Amino acid sequence: KGFIAGLVQLSAMRLCANALMQLVIPAALNDPDSTREMIVPGGRLYEQREACCRELAKIDGISFVKNSAAFYIFPKIDVKKFNITDDQQFAMDYLHSKNVMIIPGRGFSWDAPDHFRIVMLPEPEKMAKAMRDLGDFLKDYHQN
Repeated sequence: KGFIAGLVQLSAMRLCANALMQLVIPAALNDPDSTREMIVPGGRLYEQREACCRELAKIDGISFVKNSAAFYIFPKIDVKKFNITDDQQFAMDYLHSKNVMIIPGRGFSWDAPDHFRIVMLPEPEKMAKAMRDLGDFLKDYHQN
């Protein structure tokens, strides 16, 4: 059992590897001003995060901690409100309904079906639309 659990955890990490992101580290370290410009108001990464969090905050049944140094967010969903017992099914239902992919919490060895991951790299307008779509999707969503 321990061996299988280890393989599952290893595959989860492999699926979410940030190897491509690591390729830009030398450039970021050599040009800190450019990097800094992206994470302050008006910067691309800052505005993408703000768009995501602004729209997520409007959704009843979703809570989150606003991060300051990541390209993703890990919101919590009220599983009682939406009768969610399977986070993978929730992610698939949202994908099929709105063509937006989120990652279920179990993809990160999270045991409860109450979290999912959103990557905040799309442009602010696309990010905001995806979160509005999530809100619209959840208005009528209940797992059976």
